[in-house]
Amino acid sequence: MKNEIDAKCLDNRQQAFGLTNRGELIPCCWIDQEINRIHPTFQKLVKVSKIADHDSIEEILMTDEWIEFTENLMNGKGMPTCHHICKKREDAQHKKEILFDDDGNPYVKRET
Repeated sequence: MKNEIDAKCLDNRQQAFGLTNRGELIPCCWIDQEINRIHPTFQKLVKVSKIADHDSIEEILMTDEWIEFTENLMNGKGMPTCHHICKKREDAQHKKEILFDDDGNPYVKRET
């Protein structure tokens, strides 16, 4: 796929991981769709992503499969859903979150 990916999971604009009802760690909630479950990249990831087979999430993320997936995302390669949900868009809306500290002073958390 040619679309550039603006992976929201890599810079905390979206929750970075999901957990399926099958006990698998997946890159995000959008990925848990049949079209992705048959994709070779997804199949590689879930082979090494059973929560019960690991001591920590970090252990899963440090597998060669997850490292390769992350590097591919940074280089614009991903599953079909990655290209659809995280496609770079010219007309993207930007969101500014304004939060308040303990003293009631506003501050901008992030702009996306």
